[in-house]
Amino acid sequence: MNAPPSPERADAPSRARVVTRAALTSDVTRPRAMLFAATLAAVGVSLAVALVPSKHGISSPGPLQRPHVEAKLACAACHVGDGAPAAKACVGCHSAHPSTRPAHRALAVKGELACVSCHAAHGDAQGVTWLADGTTLRWGGGRDEPVPLASPASGRVPLAGITVPLVTIAACARCHDTARAADPIAACLSRAAPRIDVCFDEHQRADGVSPGGGACRAQHGASRFVAWDAAREAAARVPWVRPIDEQRLPWTWVGSGFAVGMLALASLTGLSRSRRKRAASPKPSLVAPSPATLAPPQRVRLPQIDTSTCLGCYACVDACPFDVLTIEHYVAVVAKPKDCCGVVLCQDACPNGSLRMIEGEPTPHGARLDAHLESLDAPGVFLAGDLTGLPLIKNAIRQGARVVDRIEATLARGCRVRAGDAHFDVLVIGAGPAGLSAALRAKELGLACVVVEQATMAASIKRFPRNKLVFDPPLDIPLEGELWLRESTKEELLVQWTRIVRARALRILEEHAVTGVRRKGALFAVTAATPEGERELCASRIVLAIGRRGSPRLLDAAIAPDAESRVSYALADARSFAGQRVLVIGLGDAAMEAACALARQPGTEVTISYRGADFARGKARNIDEVKALTARGRLRIVFESRVERVDVGRVRLITPRGAEDIASDCVLALIGGVPSWSLVESAGVRLAGAAHA
Repeated sequence: MNAPPSPERADAPSRARVVTRAALTSDVTRPRAMLFAATLAAVGVSLAVALVPSKHGISSPGPLQRPHVEAKLACAACHVGDGAPAAKACVGCHSAHPSTRPAHRALAVKGELACVSCHAAHGDAQGVTWLADGTTLRWGGGRDEPVPLASPASGRVPLAGITVPLVTIAACARCHDTARAADPIAACLSRAAPRIDVCFDEHQRADGVSPGGGACRAQHGASRFVAWDAAREAAARVPWVRPIDEQRLPWTWVGSGFAVGMLALASLTGLSRSRRKRAASPKPSLVAPSPATLAPPQRVRLPQIDTSTCLGCYACVDACPFDVLTIEHYVAVVAKPKDCCGVVLCQDACPNGSLRMIEGEPTPHGARLDAHLESLDAPGVFLAGDLTGLPLIKNAIRQGARVVDRIEATLARGCRVRAGDAHFDVLVIGAGPAGLSAALRAKELGLACVVVEQATMAASIKRFPRNKLVFDPPLDIPLEGELWLRESTKEELLVQWTRIVRARALRILEEHAVTGVRRKGALFAVTAATPEGERELCASRIVLAIGRRGSPRLLDAAIAPDAESRVSYALADARSFAGQRVLVIGLGDAAMEAACALARQPGTEVTISYRGADFARGKARNIDEVKALTARGRLRIVFESRVERVDVGRVRLITPRGAEDIASDCVLALIGGVPSWSLVESAGVRLAGAAHA
């Protein structure tokens, strides 16, 4: 008779099961995941190499020049099998083209200067070609871009069939010093086309005798020299055509194989971790999280000063463009935290590291946005520019491109549309720097985009006074690259914007005041008031780039009908007011800058009306200049006053001392703007803070 099993023996199977399950740790599962991931990576790489088109190859030198593509040249036409350099094959089609420059001829004799030294057959080769229908094409690196040219020379001499190759400055820089004014290359540099050599007399001079006959007769006839001037104009209109980087394309496919493997490994590892976390974590609560839990309040960066080491040297004060900092008791203090934009100019200017940027309090009236500037309350609506609480033109440009990158990455291919009259992929509200940057990036990414603007393009910049300096680093514009506009005037910036909009053919609907944004199924319906009546446009995504200024705040006073034309809400050119009597209403930065500009005009009498008893806000330098002009008798300030009535030649002010009539030829009301908070909220975007002013 068998004895009953002991407790230890009875429990042995269960203990064995426990030991077996405990053995399945990451030491066992991770190698399995890595093996599976490595297998997927190997399969992906094999497929990528097998599917690479033969015309690219793993070591493809990039796309051919457009003329070589038109000539249907095969690789063997230039790359002969005996190992001879490709440059020797050029003369087979083009014949010998000796240089007109003695130094270049000497280098060619030594074999140190070949055709391909200047004229690249692949990669970033650039040029201009005129088609039979008169179209001017700027081409480069596998891309063609039409250029709207209206050159008188082109109209007199037919240019059809002529091609002018453009030599890059990078090719010349191998021998020349482009930074030295005495170098001969200086004569071939152009500010309008900084990357192109605009001298075209390397093989043929304009005063020389044109060769007769031959396959290239049209290229070397009288039209050739007219084409040179037209090519310079085309290069100025489109300074650079970005090449299609086909050389990296196969490696992208190969890298995708590794990416598949890494994603598989990450997924398996994450799945394993999530299972362990679910096993160890308590059951989830049935109470929905609060909005504050989903999106923490937006925070800004503020300067923090170590008073024990601060030198009181004014370096940070001078560097801050918004007068956030000042010096008190020989150390720097944050005087206006609400005006801080979070840039680190002050931190960089501090000579001994006493100032550093830290996180500050939530911004008032800020929208609830995610890391991609998309509204948490209205998915599909993005904010860019000053509306996000971050000023400066460079920031607006950066944000405009950033939100469109996010839209392109998340908008399903099947949901995209072709540009039409009423339906778009992206609808941008506001044609300021942020809105124009968004439209350019959308153009670059192939998205159907339209911009609606209640006034005119770049109206916020146009409101700047004439010759106002724009203190900004070089602007990195989508589709254009860097615009070097350091300390440029508003006029120079506007010229650049206008040129870009026309060259890129952006669709901008001016005088379209948006009155509402609403959901319409999977789309957004935007209604706008136009001179022709109300209009509705639909889009898959919305970009709000309207800024915080909004519409100018109107003067709350009785205005005689004959005097309405004498009341303005912006100053464009102070010189036009020379010799007149001007009443400026307001004492903010815009009003003070306008008053100072007017006071410097010959014969102009300037009076400022302000409802406060003293200076309450504004940049320190503006306040100091106003006080200095007042002390010299060029300005007069009437504190604690308000405008009661505007008549032709006279304005009545109400002051604590009674009514006062001011002789005035015109009135400039610079009393701020009314932000379009209602438009923002109609799109479903919730704003922090109480009432909106």
